[in-house]
Amino acid sequence: MQDAILKGIALGLVIAIMIGPVFFFILNTSIKKGFSSAALAAFGVMLSDAFFIALAYFGSSVLLYLNEHQQTASITGGMVIAAYGTILIIREARVSARSLELPEEKSKPAAYVLKGFLLNSINPSVLLFWMVVAGTIPVKEQYSQTETITFYACTLITILSTDFLKAWSATRLRNIVTAKFLIWMNRIAGSVLIIYGISMVLKALRG
Repeated sequence: MQDAILKGIALGLVIAIMIGPVFFFILNTSIKKGFSSAALAAFGVMLSDAFFIALAYFGSSVLLYLNEHQQTASITGGMVIAAYGTILIIREARVSARSLELPEEKSKPAAYVLKGFLLNSINPSVLLFWMVVAGTIPVKEQYSQTETITFYACTLITILSTDFLKAWSATRLRNIVTAKFLIWMNRIAGSVLIIYGISMVLKALRG
């Protein structure tokens, strides 16, 4: 159980330093609408991730095959994770801190939750990412159902907590976010994913 908790927190931290549209949406919401609105938006993002996790893990018959072919799943998943990390490192920082300006109209609390949910959900890479995670980490570590749920719960709680922190420190963060900052944060996240992906492949090859 401790392993599932630690790996869930670690994955959540890696996801937290991946900077994209959701990051800027939370920052801009906090600056323009206040912390509570940004927190609601972050909660919507978490609900979106939870939905995709359920879809990828509990709704995919492919996982039954992966459980029966753990070595193949670990090698394939490790390669995909490493490739995803490589893309993070080499891609350009195309999102600016002011690229997601919010209109000035007033919105109900539920609207911020919905906006966060939809913004995260329209990104096709989110589902792909969670499908890879569902088919690799719980399979490779041979987690029980309880450990798997704990793993995902710790990941989601970590993501939500760091999003709350981003919202709370929005003004300061916005002042330091530059193209160079984005590049280095993505390089760090990408390097962690590459190392983990390669370690999965090597461990699987050793049998």
